[in-house]
Amino acid sequence: MDWNALKACLFDAATAQLEALLSSGVEPLYAAAFFASYREQESVISMPSFAANSLAALDEDHPKRKAGDECFYGLKWNPVDWHWTWDVDEYGGQPLADYEIEVERYANRGSVAMWDNAEKRFMTVVAQVAADVRKRFAKDPRVAKDFVVFFHDEYGGDELASKSIPKRLFLQLFPELDATEQERRRIATLPIAEQALCYTQRLSYYEGISCEEAERWLIACGAPAIPALLGVLTQRQLAWKAAMILGLIGEPEPEVITALRQVLMTAKEASAVSWSASALGYLGDVDWLLALAESPKFTEYAVDGCCAALRAFRNRSAKPVKLDYAPVERLLTAYPHSRSEAEETLEPGSSYCQIGVSDVPEAVRGLASIHAVVRRHAVCVLDDRAVGEAMGLSAVAPIRDTLALLAKNDEDESVRYLAGLTLSSMKKWRLR
Repeated sequence: MDWNALKACLFDAATAQLEALLSSGVEPLYAAAFFASYREQESVISMPSFAANSLAALDEDHPKRKAGDECFYGLKWNPVDWHWTWDVDEYGGQPLADYEIEVERYANRGSVAMWDNAEKRFMTVVAQVAADVRKRFAKDPRVAKDFVVFFHDEYGGDELASKSIPKRLFLQLFPELDATEQERRRIATLPIAEQALCYTQRLSYYEGISCEEAERWLIACGAPAIPALLGVLTQRQLAWKAAMILGLIGEPEPEVITALRQVLMTAKEASAVSWSASALGYLGDVDWLLALAESPKFTEYAVDGCCAALRAFRNRSAKPVKLDYAPVERLLTAYPHSRSEAEETLEPGSSYCQIGVSDVPEAVRGLASIHAVVRRHAVCVLDDRAVGEAMGLSAVAPIRDTLALLAKNDEDESVRYLAGLTLSSMKKWRLR
């Protein structure tokens, strides 16, 4: 893959489009951006669209802007809302379309790791081109004095954008991001218990240190964050979030178990009850959850708890959660009336957990489970190219044979269908 040639092509396309726009006599532009690059692991890497905007156009298109619209994550800096936008074929033409094909071919030439590395290299290239385009026009009188060009990407956020904009200019344009960074540094100087308290206080915020950032910090913090989270567990509107985080921290301390059980039994908000059940499932409180299933009132929540570690949310856990079908198998065997709830919770197409090589033996055991819902889950999670390639042909071959039998003979139609899909996927794996 000739990355330098791609850079040159993207640079030429973007600068030509900006030059054409500026030559038409528009008001000075304050920004241009690459955006809307769709990427899907082991499949698509699309070239970004391109956009530009002027303050005059911004005022005309959005006359009732609010203060928050001026921030990095606001309307002013979101190219989707800008006056001039061009798809790849409009500003890049066939040359850039050809590079899109080449990049995708390169990314999909081998393992999952190769795809991930190609994506990172691609994003770096686009960010570098954005910086080069800014330099090309920085002193042009047809652009604003603080003109910037950046790569606007949902997953890269402001960190990716900062790679294309000089630091001084970045802080000048987005002082709120600097203020947020200063606040992070201030909090980091506090004792750990006080840090945890500060982050729990951000669990309902979307600006500055956001609720998502606070969640990640608290989960990573682990046990020292538990006292502060137990305090939040008593707050009606945030109890569900505190329960979720306590489960993902993965520390089954007696006070945590007791508090979560209390919320599950008494809370009026269904989200708080459901997340408390899931948290107890993460923490291994299976016997208590199974006892709940005797009451139809709590069957749904017993299912939530027993299935929690089989769903995608467990991937955020601070500690590795081992694949274990025993809780849901025990539930289904002891309380057959819970089957419909379990079927709905673990419906194919819902978010399943990711497994590692160490989970494969349990997944293989799940293929022989008497419960179709478990077999479906096991068939699906074994469709993991990275895991298969890490194991190699000698380990995957017998699994493939078992899947072939399921695809042909399983009594459940959906298991047969899903086993066939996994077998088809395995044909693309590069096994040693």
